Amino acid sequence: MRDYFGKDQRFYFRFPLDGDCLNCYDGDETEEGLRIVVRIAAPSGIQLTVNQQTAEWDGECYTCPVILKNYRTTLEAVDTTTGESTAIVVYRLRDAVGKYRLSSDDNILFLQDLNDHPEYNSIFDNPYLAVYKKAHDLYGACVHMNIYYEYGPEEMKDFSAHKKPFDLSMMTDRYKNEWQQNAHWLRLSFHARKNYPDAPYRNSSIEEISGDIERVHREILRFAGEGVLSPVTTLHFGAANLQVTRTLREYGYRCLTGYFELDKHGEPLVAYHYPADFVCHVGERDFWKDNQEDLIFCRIDRVLNYPQDAAENIKALEEVAENDHRAGFISMMIHEEYFYPDYCNHRPRFEELVLEACRWCYERGYRGALLSDTVFE
Repeated sequence: MRDYFGKDQRFYFRFPLDGDCLNCYDGDETEEGLRIVVRIAAPSGIQLTVNQQTAEWDGECYTCPVILKNYRTTLEAVDTTTGESTAIVVYRLRDAVGKYRLSSDDNILFLQDLNDHPEYNSIFDNPYLAVYKKAHDLYGACVHMNIYYEYGPEEMKDFSAHKKPFDLSMMTDRYKNEWQQNAHWLRLSFHARKNYPDAPYRNSSIEEISGDIERVHREILRFAGEGVLSPVTTLHFGAANLQVTRTLREYGYRCLTGYFELDKHGEPLVAYHYPADFVCHVGERDFWKDNQEDLIFCRIDRVLNYPQDAAENIKALEEVAENDHRAGFISMMIHEEYFYPDYCNHRPRFEELVLEACRWCYERGYRGALLSDTVFE
């Protein structure tokens, strides 16, 4: 089993861990760079350096101040007596503090509506997209929409009103210019082929996930254009085996988002293939990069459609803002189906849930941002 904490070695980094993405909450910003204090678990009495600087024993572990000047830094700890060493790679995120994003999962019905209403003069004549346009206009929200390829009989069971089957190949391209004009704040990406079954890629083959990605990408490029297709996504249910995440990376996805929590049974929830103990570490940070797989993971701080009352979301976001390791970047998510009155779990105040959360972010000093403009070098 992969050793994410490095504890199989005689000495190892306790802070930061390999792949940690660091900001001013993890240290002090100076003219030279971000100053952090590295902590290393090791037997007392050894001679230890970090990047050729002497580490000091504090009674519990070895500590050493290090200045991170660049986006990517290798930290190497060396026992100068034996020559034994261990190294990790960490990241300094200059632009990830004071930013927020809004993403939406399970999207396809709004595209069917756009397709079925030739009288619309704008994509924002669609009432669902109009909510996000309002969030952008009022609070600078940047919105990321993860979309399905198709909607069929299984999905219809969750709605009381009659709906017709639809897939992305049917989507009109008459709005392509408008998609391009709004690509600086509104992006699309692959989510899954369809809503059912649950967790479709937990044990998926490469062929299955590849085919589904290609279907969605082909149609996004056709009806919206290349600038709208994002290198960031949330996989449906955030459950995947290793070959699935590697396939996503091969198709250009450089950042995946998830809950990185444990469910009531202590099992990872929307955390891809990572083990429970390490999920807890990722979930207590804004971002973490799997250096072995060249993938960044973002922690979703709040799913806005869970409560009926926007005040519950604000309370949860306030708690995030009090957590130094999660306060830098706020990531919020909602699901499309909750917008519709005929959905079995409809949220009548869907617009309020979105706008109040964005308003809170804006009034707290956070500004809307796309992850693709925030976490990459």
